[in-house]
Amino acid sequence: MLLAEMCAPMWVTSAGTESWAKNQLSLELVEEADVICVMEDAHRRFIHERFGDSHAKKVVVLDVPDNYVCFEAKLVHLLKPKLRAALGLATSRARA
Repeated sequence: MLLAEMCAPMWVTSAGTESWAKNQLSLELVEEADVICVMEDAHRRFIHERFGDSHAKKVVVLDVPDNYVCFEAKLVHLLKPKLRAALGLATSRARA
């Protein structure tokens, strides 16, 4: 939803690493991804431990603490520029 709001020209999804996550991170998602953005280094380690190091080059650690409520204003404010940089998106939308 955040990337859609940012007009990211790509297919995106989110997935969790915790057992209670609504959408669990799966091997299929990891294999299909071109880029995997994670908030913390702990998430990168989880991917490495669960799926091996063959996907390591895809993982970008955003260095955002995973202690926010989903879509909390401060979290969105922190994520937007980091996601833009990680995905090579323009820093601001062009206006007509």
